[in-house]
Amino acid sequence: MGPHPRNVLLVCFLAGVLGVAPVLAQETDTTEVLSFDAVEDEPPPPTAAASWTDRIHLNGRFDLNLEVQNPRQDGDLRQAQFRNYHRFLFLKVKPDDRLAFDAEVLDLSYYELRYLFWREYTVHLGKIWVPFGATPFHHFYGGAQGDPFEGLLLPNVWAEYGASVSGPLFHQGSVSVDADAYVIRGFQGTEGEVLRFTGGGADDLFAVGARTRVGFGSRFTVWGSVLYNQFGVGNQGEVLLWGGDLLADYGLVDLPVLNDLRLRAAFARADIRDRTLVDPRNSKDYWYYRYGDYAELTYRGFRYVFPRLRYGTIIDFDDRITNRDSHNWDLALLTRLGPNVLLLAEYQFNLEEVNERNNDLFRFQIAFEF
Repeated sequence: MGPHPRNVLLVCFLAGVLGVAPVLAQETDTTEVLSFDAVEDEPPPPTAAASWTDRIHLNGRFDLNLEVQNPRQDGDLRQAQFRNYHRFLFLKVKPDDRLAFDAEVLDLSYYELRYLFWREYTVHLGKIWVPFGATPFHHFYGGAQGDPFEGLLLPNVWAEYGASVSGPLFHQGSVSVDADAYVIRGFQGTEGEVLRFTGGGADDLFAVGARTRVGFGSRFTVWGSVLYNQFGVGNQGEVLLWGGDLLADYGLVDLPVLNDLRLRAAFARADIRDRTLVDPRNSKDYWYYRYGDYAELTYRGFRYVFPRLRYGTIIDFDDRITNRDSHNWDLALLTRLGPNVLLLAEYQFNLEEVNERNNDLFRFQIAFEF
């Protein structure tokens, strides 16, 4: 059974007051092919005599993927194709210490104006990165990596029209707490059908949310995220999206082997109220849920190659088991050719809960980033 409607607003109110916040840029890991941490780094504030060339910064990422579907099959069952997933050119303009503008200028995937209005608190306006989870890029809930604009549960790359406020809440010793509170376009769907989130927000709807980031030193961080909106005829439908993320970075445990392991894990659950879709015998308050999670281990102990193992599950609609429910394993090898070229080879074992299909995937990726 999902949350009672009266409790939903209380959860979001508390999250907005206590909630936490902008993901501070992690150290850029030069072995992580699918990371965008580098583009979150802030350029140094310009001095009074700085030229415009010091205030304008460009970052980018482009890749080409060779994918083989059903690689263990013969003939027509095995298909190969080239795909491009990342074609991003990020523009950062910082005319002074308080004002900044960020945008992805090829597809306008996002663009936001940031203003430092008080102490360390910043307002973000535009098509902002939605502060849900550890990063706006690659929401791996469900475990699989596909087109970054079409995740299994949430958009893998998630930006939406709206505004947010972010800043620190607490810092003492090695413990730091930051917070985001935001309002964006809300999710909309047809009552009587499972609500899909990968298409993004809809006009005339608003969602409110918050995120909490708690850091323990530089190598262990947890995030908590929540979002709420109403939808449907008369706003009788409700969505409560919540989740948690964890990063145990390299060097957290100063022991052989463990010192070279990094763990990332996360889950997200959407509790949805739909009087048309849900059988009252299953939930007297007409709630159902969708759910995704993943856990990922990366090992840096070898000289040139970095193995990575990821596992994830997805529950599409808890009232019944369908072929949209699945779990998968992803084994990858990563390496870097110099500071700007990255290589990845991975194999995805995709396992449906019913009517298992031959839909495993092999991917070889070459990426250029700067």
